[in-house]
Amino acid sequence: MFWIFFAGGAAYFLLQFLLRPDPIKLLNIYGQPGKWYFLKFHLMKFIIGRRQKKKNANPQNSESNKENLMNSQWGGDGGERDIEEMEKKHEMEGEWSADAVFFDASNRDGWYFTLGTAQRPNDVINLFFILKVPGIGTFVNEELHTETNVKSIRCSEKEWKTESGFIVSCIEPMKKWRLQFDGKLASSPGKLNFVKNGAEKMRDDVKIFDASFDLTWTKHGDQFDFDKMCSPTAIAHSLAIEPWSRGLFDKMRASHQTHYEQFGKLKGDFKIGSDEMKKIEMTSMRDHTIAGYRRWSDIRRYIMMIYHLEDGTCIHTSVISMPETVFSHLEFGYIVTPAGKTIPVDRVHFSLPNHGEDRDFPDDFYYSFEAGGQTYHANVHIKEAVSFKMGMDQACQVNEGMCVYEVNGQRGWGFAEVEYRIQPY
Repeated sequence: MFWIFFAGGAAYFLLQFLLRPDPIKLLNIYGQPGKWYFLKFHLMKFIIGRRQKKKNANPQNSESNKENLMNSQWGGDGGERDIEEMEKKHEMEGEWSADAVFFDASNRDGWYFTLGTAQRPNDVINLFFILKVPGIGTFVNEELHTETNVKSIRCSEKEWKTESGFIVSCIEPMKKWRLQFDGKLASSPGKLNFVKNGAEKMRDDVKIFDASFDLTWTKHGDQFDFDKMCSPTAIAHSLAIEPWSRGLFDKMRASHQTHYEQFGKLKGDFKIGSDEMKKIEMTSMRDHTIAGYRRWSDIRRYIMMIYHLEDGTCIHTSVISMPETVFSHLEFGYIVTPAGKTIPVDRVHFSLPNHGEDRDFPDDFYYSFEAGGQTYHANVHIKEAVSFKMGMDQACQVNEGMCVYEVNGQRGWGFAEVEYRIQPY
C-alpha cells in the first residue's frame, strides 16, 4: 500500500512540474530561469567546457587544420588559431562583415582614451575616437558629431587607416601595436539622447582643433580568446534562461564572431592645438573582432565595463541583450591579475532591466561578479559621457562613460560603455 501512495504522489508532483508554465520574461524581453533551467544549464556547461578542451589530432602547422575565424562558434571548431592570421586585417566580402580593432585606456591622473576602427566592405570604417585630457578638455574625431561611417584607405593587411588621419598598425602580433593620428579633432558633444536613426547635422557650436599623436601599445598578459576561454558557467547560464529551439542554435552559430582581447600599456605623445603632452602612460585594453556578420542594430542594449585597479588588476565585465537573435541577457568577462594571469568571470550580477531601461542610464551604480572562486563588489561613478551613433545604418546609440571604480576597497579607472538601439527599441 505504501508504494502505491508513494508512486501516486510522485506521479502527481511530476505532472505538476511538467504542467508548470515557464516564468514570463521580464518586461517581455529578458529571460528568467524556468523549470528546465537546472538541466539546460548543466548540459550546456558540459558541452561548452568539452568544446574548449577539444584538441585536433592533425599537426598544428597543417593548412587544413586552420580554423575559419569568420565563422566559428563557442568553444571554437577545434582548428588551430595562428596568431599571425588572427592579428591581420581580413578581407571584407559579406554585406555585414567586419574586421574591428578597438583600444581604450585611462590612468589615475584623469586621462581617458578610446579609439574604435571597424573595417567594412566598400572602403568604409566605423570610426569613433574620444580623448579626455585633464585640465584641458575632451575631444572627439570631427565626424563623430554627424556619423561614424567614414572613408577608409586601402593599405596593408596589418593596418586600419582612415582618410581623416587615423592609422592603427600591428607591429608584432599579440605584443605590440602603433596608433597614429594627424588631423582635426572636435570638441565633445557630451551626453545626448538620440530619437531617430541616421546621420545627424553638425552643430554650430562645435570647435575644431589641429591635433596629432603617436602611441605605442605593449601587452600585459596573454590574449583572452572569447571562444576558447569564456567561462562555461557564464555562457551556460545565459543560454539556459532562453527558450530552446533549433532556430535558436542556428542563429547563434550564424551570428557568432571571433573576438579576443588583451590588456597592456599605451604610451606616447599628444598635441592638441598649442598644448603638447609628452610620455603619457595609460593602462589599456585592446580587442579584435573578426566577423562574417556584424550588425549593430541586432543588439538592443548592453553595458561593457572595462577598467583597472590601483594594484594592477585589469577587469572586463559585460552584459548584452540581443533578444531577437539569441541572448536576452548574455553575461561574460575576465580579469588579469597583476602577475599577468587571466581568469574568466563565472557570473556578472548586473540587471539590465533595473539599470537605465528607460534609456536614462544612472551616473552611479553598483554590481558584483564572480571569478576564480572570489566575489568582487564594484561601485561605479560615471564622471563624463560622450554619445554617438554606431552601425552602418546609424541605428544605435553609444554612451562612452569615463568612470572611477571602487572594487573590494580598491580604486580603479576605466570605462562603462552603454549602448541602446534607437529605433525600434
